[in-house]
Amino acid sequence: MKPWHFVIYIVVILLGFSIVTVYSTDMTTAVSGGNGYQSMKHLLWILIGSLLLVTMSIVDYHYLQKLSVPILVISFVLLSLVLVPGIGTVANGARRWIRFNHVFGIQPSELMKLAVIIFISSYIAKNQSRMSEFKRGFLIPLGVIGVISALVLMEPDFGTAAFIAILSLIMLIVGGTRIIFVCFTAIAFVPFIHKMIFEVSYRKDRLMAFLDPWKDPSGTGYHIIQSWIALGSGGLTGLGIGGSKQKLFFLPESNSDFIFTILGEEFGFLGVIAIITLFLLLLWQGLRIVHRAKDVFGFFVGLGITVMFGLQAVINIAVVSGIVPTKGIPLPFLSSGGSSLLFSLMGIGILVNVSRQSAAGDPSGLPVAGETVEDTMGRLLLVRIWQKITTSVAGFSWR
Repeated sequence: MKPWHFVIYIVVILLGFSIVTVYSTDMTTAVSGGNGYQSMKHLLWILIGSLLLVTMSIVDYHYLQKLSVPILVISFVLLSLVLVPGIGTVANGARRWIRFNHVFGIQPSELMKLAVIIFISSYIAKNQSRMSEFKRGFLIPLGVIGVISALVLMEPDFGTAAFIAILSLIMLIVGGTRIIFVCFTAIAFVPFIHKMIFEVSYRKDRLMAFLDPWKDPSGTGYHIIQSWIALGSGGLTGLGIGGSKQKLFFLPESNSDFIFTILGEEFGFLGVIAIITLFLLLLWQGLRIVHRAKDVFGFFVGLGITVMFGLQAVINIAVVSGIVPTKGIPLPFLSSGGSSLLFSLMGIGILVNVSRQSAAGDPSGLPVAGETVEDTMGRLLLVRIWQKITTSVAGFSWR
């Protein structure tokens, strides 16, 4: 069975958990006199996302390389439009959405995650021999990342800005950027990060709540305390589907950012382990696809998408478990919300495309039926490039 088959099966199982849990939380709203349409909207977004997944798995992913700059520009324009009053929608004190009606809307920062992955993958593929240079291999892509992160910060969304920056830097390091450039830049940004956290009241409050949530149990510490209660109530096997008590208006965002908590309450410790195992399997299969990619662009776009899912899952689970301060990062394929689900499924489609195309060749370097000697030598060269990249990562080369 090919890696992309496993990826599809894993995503389908995760979506199954998502549908059941979103429906469970949605019933609370319906019973209390609300419209209870969240689960229907969730199913609609899954349908649209599935169509995009199929489309992206069929259309040659190399078109994305040719369109990497236009995709980035479109994402940048949408991200800018969010900040325009009357276009961007304000929710919970932040302007992050462009809504067309009460059902359909787009969160440009979610699209930007994919756009950045595609752009950096294309950039590395075009400049792979110069990625160790300061200007070409670090300063130019850093400037692009900096402008994008600054726009996201203006929404404001510090967590997503940091996520995009970290994801981009991981890809650049794997692509050959010298680690020393990244280290010195990180040190230089420490005062700025300190200012962004400690001189913005709500971010400082979140950090203080993380350190001692019981100091303000009905205020800044409320989310994490309710999340702990839900996870603890689940026990080994959970309270059963629909049995969650914390979804009864105790835990905010129970169908989105804190959906993992409700999963833990209704499916118990065994359910939590099952979800974590599914994400680990997804990462494993994603890395298998990356290893077998037939060109540099495919390697990096697959790597970026795999790392994106892994980082989001780790951060979300760490947040609801109280391991890191509260931040609204959705759990891939599980949290309700159109943009996250839509672009996550698009990412899976691209990953499947990379896997399907690599299946036509053999990464071992042996000739493929119908392949000329020149083609074989060219593919062997790409294999050597991949080996150099992976060796550099494993050894943390400072070159």
